[in-house]
Amino acid sequence: MSKKTLAEELAAYGSAGFYPLHMPGHKRRLWPEDCREEGARTLQLAAGMDITEIDGFDNLHEPEGILKEGMELAARLYGADSAFYSVNGSTAGILTAISAAVPKGGRLLMARNCHRSVYHAAYLRDLELSYLYPETLPDIGLAGAVTPKQVEEGLAACPDAAAVLVVSPTYDGVTADICGIAKAVHKKPGCVLIVDAAHGAHFGFHPDFPESPVRLGADLTVVSLHKTLPSMTQTALLLARGNRVNPGKLRFFDDIYQTSSPSYVLMASMDACLKTLEEKGARLWDKFFSDREDFLQKTEGLQGLRTFTAGRMYGADRGIFDPKAVFSMDPGKILIETSKTCLTGKQFYDILLRRYHLQPEMAAGNYVTAIMTCCDDKEGWDRLQAALARLEKEFPARPTRRHKERPPYPFLPYGCSLREALEAPREKVELSGAAGRIAGAFLNLYPPGIPLAVPGERLTREAVELIMGYRQQNLPLTGVDGGAITILKQN
Repeated sequence: MSKKTLAEELAAYGSAGFYPLHMPGHKRRLWPEDCREEGARTLQLAAGMDITEIDGFDNLHEPEGILKEGMELAARLYGADSAFYSVNGSTAGILTAISAAVPKGGRLLMARNCHRSVYHAAYLRDLELSYLYPETLPDIGLAGAVTPKQVEEGLAACPDAAAVLVVSPTYDGVTADICGIAKAVHKKPGCVLIVDAAHGAHFGFHPDFPESPVRLGADLTVVSLHKTLPSMTQTALLLARGNRVNPGKLRFFDDIYQTSSPSYVLMASMDACLKTLEEKGARLWDKFFSDREDFLQKTEGLQGLRTFTAGRMYGADRGIFDPKAVFSMDPGKILIETSKTCLTGKQFYDILLRRYHLQPEMAAGNYVTAIMTCCDDKEGWDRLQAALARLEKEFPARPTRRHKERPPYPFLPYGCSLREALEAPREKVELSGAAGRIAGAFLNLYPPGIPLAVPGERLTREAVELIMGYRQQNLPLTGVDGGAITILKQN
């Protein structure tokens, strides 16, 4: 192993007197005449370590030195046979995994609540898609987990599926039975299990976290270091285990989807994160779990703004129940449900942001998602708890409130293939009149980027009402332009 981290090597190189007759064009000194400004000084620190593939610093696409060591460390930490750095986020890892596991024109059996990058991979590889629909938790409208039984039934119905792709944990922290799913997938010779674990990079590093999908039988696992670990935005890993996917194919497609000019600043961040995990292990989360337990004790009595997380789950007016009876959750995700109050998720989100300067991760129809990690301090937990205590008094529980239960994404009939829809003549129509028409573009809530409608799906009246409802709540919809959406032209 290298004695220095990549960040230390970059800092040492920057002070060694080498003059850069190479890219990048800033030559490690941004705006020298303006460095009195704080923003410019901060950027200058990053620029000092921002280099290209020069002597002594390895090559991401053919790693032999310090980058190879970092990827080998990642594989050891997660229990994988091999690991690939991604400086294009989990998106590049997903594109690589699907392309390597499913032949062009092949079939992918996938959870319907997958990120849009999965659909982009399907378009690029002209794949046939078959969906697995997770159950929905009543009242809150939260998508649960795909089950092993669903996977078994899905594979029986789709014997030509080359791979199964599930999300665990989901954007909201719901965790699937990956061990059971892996057994179901591996009953079929050659079938590959891909797990989008972008939000589970911390799994397996503490006894109170779920185990990493890698160690539970997944063939290919994608994790975003930046989502839940101390690493910079855009950093992720593709982790491979077993012999169901050709390593050469993984490298081939990784070269295609990764930039040919990788950021050494980002890779240094990944290297530092991995070495922190190696050095501290479970101790990294000691304070997290202590602060979390204090938060849960202080919010236990909330009746209106109820909190959902691992160890505290609710059914529809049934009180607390065992989360293992339905699904488990990531302890780092705190969901605050609003259906017992007069607030929508977006209204509650806006109050937290504007009044309390607390920036949640996401607002949904009836809840808000907060992400807590080992880098949160006591102040963050206490500020959220204090805000909830005040708002509980201002917006007390209203037991008579009822919601029309809807899945978080609609069940839509097939109209044509994804590729056909994206390449066919299209037009725009008002959303209110789109029922019965075939979607010509993705309709997403972003975040989380899970399509409400995929190009090629026929929009139902229920789907149109659901999307219009989200729009009325001012949730962040993409694919809706001033009330109009893109659909296929009728003949």
